[in-house]
Amino acid sequence: MHTPTAMAVATDAVHSAWEATALGPLSRQGPPVLRWCAYEAGKTHAHTTAPGHPYYTAVKDRTGGKRAALAEARKIVRRACHILTELGDDAFTRTAVTSLMR
Repeated sequence: MHTPTAMAVATDAVHSAWEATALGPLSRQGPPVLRWCAYEAGKTHAHTTAPGHPYYTAVKDRTGGKRAALAEARKIVRRACHILTELGDDAFTRTAVTSLMR
């Protein structure tokens, strides 16, 4: 079973039960539109005013811009999954949405 983060963003391919490749091939899982949206959101952290810019820069220096954007995309999707899980059945009610926007 795959996690929502793995389903939404390209992740490192796992070669055994205990290890993932550091810079190996990326597996593409989940709907292409969702992967594209998450990747584009991750790319916004390249801007110096973005909240995740220091992490993006550190990853970019080590592995390149594409992997840095993917790392940020995974963080964004993971955060969204936590918020949706916390809200539970009320996630898409008008009250929950307006409380998140404040």
